[in-house]
Amino acid sequence: MLKLMLIALAILFGWLSMLGYGLANVFSQPLAKKYGPAQVLFLRSFAILVILAVGAAPSFQELSHYKEVLLTLGLGALGYLPVLAFTHGIRISRLGIVAPIAGTSPLITVVLSSLVLNTQIHLLQWLAILVVIGANVAMSVDLKNWRNSSLMRLSSGIPFAFMATLGWGFFFFFLIYATRWLGPWLSAFLVEAGVTLAAGLHLLFSSQAKVPLKQAVSRPVLLNSVLICIGTVAYTVGVRRFNVSVVAALSNSTAIVSAVVASYKFHEHLTRTEKIAGATMVAGIAVISFF
Repeated sequence: MLKLMLIALAILFGWLSMLGYGLANVFSQPLAKKYGPAQVLFLRSFAILVILAVGAAPSFQELSHYKEVLLTLGLGALGYLPVLAFTHGIRISRLGIVAPIAGTSPLITVVLSSLVLNTQIHLLQWLAILVVIGANVAMSVDLKNWRNSSLMRLSSGIPFAFMATLGWGFFFFFLIYATRWLGPWLSAFLVEAGVTLAAGLHLLFSSQAKVPLKQAVSRPVLLNSVLICIGTVAYTVGVRRFNVSVVAALSNSTAIVSAVVASYKFHEHLTRTEKIAGATMVAGIAVISFF
């Protein structure tokens, strides 16, 4: 009974993470175009840091573990690079080009956790994970955009998408260790502190016009920050309670959330292919969750 309860909680956290990250993706592109990648990431990270500080406060005694704290801060600083690459990619290119490639990052996390941590995944779950990732990509692909893009030119956004894929794949794998060392809230807080520090240094040495820090509490930035908090904390809690490969696959299946929200908020019509891919993704998530 206890095992079933833990599995149910893990599924819940995986789905919450998917919801948080998926909604955040919908609202990130306008902010990136308005403020620029580095500026919006600094503002967003600063707001996230304040929010996470409240949840992490009971765990601050763990800050005495200096080695683990410094490693987690370093992970956050390095984690700034893939999110910067993704944000820059969607700023200069189309989401339909960048998102499909970035959506394959869970596969790296899954393979690493299987090889290094020896996480047990049934064959049916492996197939379901591949189906979910494939459907996630299929929902994001815009063939017209791909045909009109020059694949490996920086202006296409594709090289930045590959950077984000590799970076996120390794980042979410190593985040497992930080979560086990320091707990979900404190690890999330320190990772975001590293991101904030990296973004601040980037801005300091760049020629970009600086946006007042008060914009961090503007409604669009604050909403984006809250959604990222939900996604990150749900992920860190989930990987402590259940098979990390399963949680990673659920957490990063964001395309269906983004597509459904966009169809309602922006009145975008879901194509037949998107509906089929969405149904396939839901079926794959169900298999991962319950088998």
